[in-house]
This record gives sequence, C-alpha cells and structure tokens, in this order.
Amino acid sequence: MKRSAAKKSAVLIGLVAPLLLLASCGTPSKLYAADKSDGVYFTVPHDWHEISQDSINAVESKSQAAGAADRLALVHWQIGYSVEKNFKAEKVLSLKAPEKPVVYVRVRSMSSDEMNAVSYNTLRDLVVPLTTWASGSDASAPPLSISDDSEIVQKGGRGVHTQYTFKGSGGIEQTIDQSALMANDRSTLYIMIVRCSKSCFDSNRKVLEKIVTSFTVRGKK
Repeated sequence: MKRSAAKKSAVLIGLVAPLLLLASCGTPSKLYAADKSDGVYFTVPHDWHEISQDSINAVESKSQAAGAADRLALVHWQIGYSVEKNFKAEKVLSLKAPEKPVVYVRVRSMSSDEMNAVSYNTLRDLVVPLTTWASGSDASAPPLSISDDSEIVQKGGRGVHTQYTFKGSGGIEQTIDQSALMANDRSTLYIMIVRCSKSCFDSNRKVLEKIVTSFTVRGKK
C-alpha cells in the first residue's frame, strides 16, 4: 500500500509541475508598446485595445490645421490604447473628454525652427495653451487647476510632466496627464498623453499613474 501511495504522489507531482509552468506562462498582465529605433517604450494593462498608427495617420492626414501635414511628415511613431475595443482614431486626436481612459504616444522629429525655439513652455502647450490659461491673461480661458508640473530627466531626453484639469465643451471637466520630452540633441519630440473625464481619471488613477510612470525614453542607439 505504501508503494502504491508513493507512485500516486509521484504521478501527481508530475502532473502539477507542468500545470504550474503553464500558469506562469499564461496571459501577461501588461502589453508592451515600443518604438525600438527611437528607444521609447511604455506599458498598458493587457486587456486594453490598440489604436494603430495607420488609423491615426489616416485621420491626421485629413486635418486642415496650419502645419498639420508638415508635422505628420515628421512622425516616426504614434499609437493609442483605450479600454474600449472599438475606440476610433478620430477620438484619439479630439480634445473632447472621453468617458474612458485613452493613452496616446507620439514620437516625431522637430523642424529646424522648432529646435531653435522649443522651451519647457512650448512642451506644456502641446495640447492646449496651458501657459496662457495659467497666467490669467486670457479672459476666455476655461476654469483650470494644475495638480503637477515637474521636470522629467531621462537617458534620452528631458522635458516636463504636467497634469491638469479644465472644463471643456459641454461643461465636462477633463483631466490630462502629459509627458513631453525633447531629445538631448533637440532633434526629436517624445509625447505621452493620458486623459479622460475628471471623474473617470480619479476612479482609474492608480492604473493611469502606472502607465505614466512606465513611459521610458532611452533615445536612439
């Protein structure tokens, strides 16, 4: 009887070990997005959905904004992620507050004019005229609160991390967390934007902060 029990134990151990290996190799907890040529990467939860560069490029190519075509021509890489499975590229580039979190990352060359003129205020103003709004010089500026404004220094560049909330269209408050860095040689611009309505951002803050802190700029090899 003892030998039989020993054999059964050996069989069970033989079965359990492969199962443990399979469990450890299961669904990863994160998705890794990377632009290897520019030395940029970040992570999002594994169940988020990608908005491809092709779809974002297609939307941006239709923009009538001044200089839009020139800026698009300088793009090396851009990608988006959303909790929503069918989140449209149009919404990635829209300033309207999404109901669920959206992440957008963009890497592009800077023109010679930008290289000479770029400053931390330039980086702060990539999405909205934040420095003007914050100065109080614009009477039409929406209600605004800035919860963080700090310098970022990484191996591949330096810039500014800013998190702010403002009241946009329809009276909806939106929180935007943006990290904007310029390469050490000022040739390249690296941007991460994480945003959604204020209530959405507050309820997802821990997850969103992990995404923000994962944004890494090592620079070109």
